[in-house]
Amino acid sequence: MASPVSCLSILIIPLLVTSLFYQVSNAVDEAFLDKICNESADYEFCSSTLRSDERTAIADPNGLVLISISININLVQTTVNQIPDIVKTLTDPLDITRIQNCRTDYIDVQGKLSAAYTKSYQEMLNLLRDALIKIVECDDEYRLNPPIRESPIADVSLKVQKLIDITFVIVIEIMST
Repeated sequence: MASPVSCLSILIIPLLVTSLFYQVSNAVDEAFLDKICNESADYEFCSSTLRSDERTAIADPNGLVLISISININLVQTTVNQIPDIVKTLTDPLDITRIQNCRTDYIDVQGKLSAAYTKSYQEMLNLLRDALIKIVECDDEYRLNPPIRESPIADVSLKVQKLIDITFVIVIEIMST
């Protein structure tokens, strides 16, 4: 008589193997990644960002959307956490107010990105657009109001915008197929 464990393993092992092949067969391929990155604003940034995340290798297009949002959430959270240290280096009250306003904007962006993670693609696009607007509002604190200065988080702002663009491109590609 076969033991319950051996009977169970006879049933489970083929299911596990099948699920592994299913995941790999639906994973995005190089052509899909190239297409996405070619349609993005910055091919090199897109390619290096997505390919450097180990989850990309086994992700399907829907998973790639979530990966791009996740990467962005992590970047925004890191920036939110760093802003208090940036404030300590500033002496001008206007600069302190500006960067604190940016922190508020980034917290809002983080909320919009987190919400986008669980929404339909159309709702996701709306939330991404709203997040992009908030990033631009932070940039405008420095670009539009005298004295004009470079934001201490300008490089992050550009990366967040590029990541939002990548997510837009992936979502539009999925919706068009």
